[in-house]
Amino acid sequence: MHNLAKGAATLALAFSAGASAQDTYWGGTIGLMDIDMRNADSPVNLGLRGGLTLPSGWGFEAEYTNSLISGEADAFSGDADVDIQTLAGYGTYRSYGNIYFKGRLGLLYEDVDVGGFSEDDTGVSLGGGVGFDFGPNTNVELEYTMIEEDVGFWSGTMTLNF
Repeated sequence: MHNLAKGAATLALAFSAGASAQDTYWGGTIGLMDIDMRNADSPVNLGLRGGLTLPSGWGFEAEYTNSLISGEADAFSGDADVDIQTLAGYGTYRSYGNIYFKGRLGLLYEDVDVGGFSEDDTGVSLGGGVGFDFGPNTNVELEYTMIEEDVGFWSGTMTLNF
């Protein structure tokens, strides 16, 4: 037990020392969950994003989104609302400069609800985009993220760096 406590303290010290040499950010994202399905309109999702970027450009990011405006799908009994909720963790890379490129790869949990019928899934998610540095604390990013084979997320994100 004593060795476990010393190991945890060492990891906490190493993480706090590294935290001063990285950018931590929080922000909001909004975008279209583009569903590749006939007779279906895509929902608009709103979400929260947080992460950290190391001096090397590599980093970590977490994101949660939920449908702000439901999409619609033609169903046997008429139109059905389509809602998508996601929770993901990504490894990221950002290039340097006031205009930069960003890529991310990670694991994603999604819950898709169509007319009250809900199904969830977990899988790999991949995304990329371009970012704009509007000052020392504000970035705007435009991205495309593949949620699954037939769902993509076209999003705009504003983050504040700390």
